[in-house]
Amino acid sequence: MIGQFPDGIDLHVRNLKWFFNATDYHIYIITSLEAPEKINIKDDRLTFITKPTPEGEFTTNPQTGFVNFWKWFPAIVKHYKISPEWFLFMEQDLWFFEKFDCVPEPKTVKTFYPGEKDYHDIMLNDQVLQPHIWEGTHLISAEVVNRAIDFNIDFGYRAKSCLDRNREHYETLFGGKISISMWTGPETLAEFSLYCALEERVGWSEIEKAVHLQGAETVHRRYPQVYNGCNQELIENIQENIQSEMPYLDVYMVIAIYYIAGNWKDCKHIKWNSANSRVKRDLHKIARTADQWMTKEEHGRLLEVLWHLDKGTGRSGL
Repeated sequence: MIGQFPDGIDLHVRNLKWFFNATDYHIYIITSLEAPEKINIKDDRLTFITKPTPEGEFTTNPQTGFVNFWKWFPAIVKHYKISPEWFLFMEQDLWFFEKFDCVPEPKTVKTFYPGEKDYHDIMLNDQVLQPHIWEGTHLISAEVVNRAIDFNIDFGYRAKSCLDRNREHYETLFGGKISISMWTGPETLAEFSLYCALEERVGWSEIEKAVHLQGAETVHRRYPQVYNGCNQELIENIQENIQSEMPYLDVYMVIAIYYIAGNWKDCKHIKWNSANSRVKRDLHKIARTADQWMTKEEHGRLLEVLWHLDKGTGRSGL
């Protein structure tokens, strides 16, 4: 599901193809962008979906510019007759640095990015019932996904979830209080995550093969003037503004991605020592294998960014 950063799609597809390697796969990119016209990707294993159904249209929130693609997911699966054995749910800003290994047991969810512990986990009293499921490289059996669709699960935002509608039933069934850790409001796939915990009782498997290089789409949507280059003063202003609302984002990671993708033509004027230490850590992970799927020019720009980051210490992680 891609709403912004069209120049990152080609990178994303090549990274996915490298990750899947010799497996039998098909990539579906669901977007409201004019992606097929903007990039030159021709591949029998790649499909762009720019309309959820022949009559439907993806709509943009006029206040935020956000597109709730996931609410259309069941309709898309049905209309486009998408019928794999497994679904890999992921965002554009997840990058793989190791290749795919194997699928888990059919009722086990496998993630290639363990992510932040405790964030939006499904809790039974004070114990984790199931970790958070989101579009974070989660590999899920199509049988589980299809049963969720038949159960009328909302894959997008829903203010009142299946737990809210049936709390007494589930808390009696599980014998305790059920909650979502660090919960502030509805989010994508939250109801599906609850369904997997409460109805399917899925198993869990995780292995680190990806990093989350966050922010490229968010910054493109909110600060389009940064997309092709800007000065240090604007960068610092954006960093200050965005950190107050989303402290997990670092605009220096976004600049690194824009430069690697070729949007920015120069990055020597950037004060890279202001970057969070995670920027250097995660880009170094990508650099281990990036020469196997990036172009020579992209790989050269990645190494250049790392050279600048290695010169300074970078500020500590949050």
